[in-house]
Amino acid sequence: MATRKVLLVEDEPILAENLQAYLETRRCEVRMARDGAGALLLAANFGPDILVLDYRLPDMDAFQVLDALRGRYDGERVLMTGHPSGEICEGAARRGIVHILLKPFPLADLARVVCKPQVLGRVRSE
Repeated sequence: MATRKVLLVEDEPILAENLQAYLETRRCEVRMARDGAGALLLAANFGPDILVLDYRLPDMDAFQVLDALRGRYDGERVLMTGHPSGEICEGAARRGIVHILLKPFPLADLARVVCKPQVLGRVRSE
């Protein structure tokens, strides 16, 4: 039984597959998108509890994806980036992103953010 529905948006195939496999071992139901357009389609059909987005995607950046989902997705958001900047951190904060994972990050950090305890489908604040 899956504990969380995760939409993972990552364009690097090997990294995406490794992250998906790891999260599935943590009992998450994971769907993957390789670009922003795929993320928008999956978000509408899959209804994830949490959205884990790489900042740089082939067709748009993570903020463009989130802006396009405004009003249609109110779940948690996690940003992955290898190149953090003040602009990215500020943009993340404006879009309700609380967690930014800096690549490369330990898988335990991903699990800590994604696999938090839930109460009635909502994440318990820690």
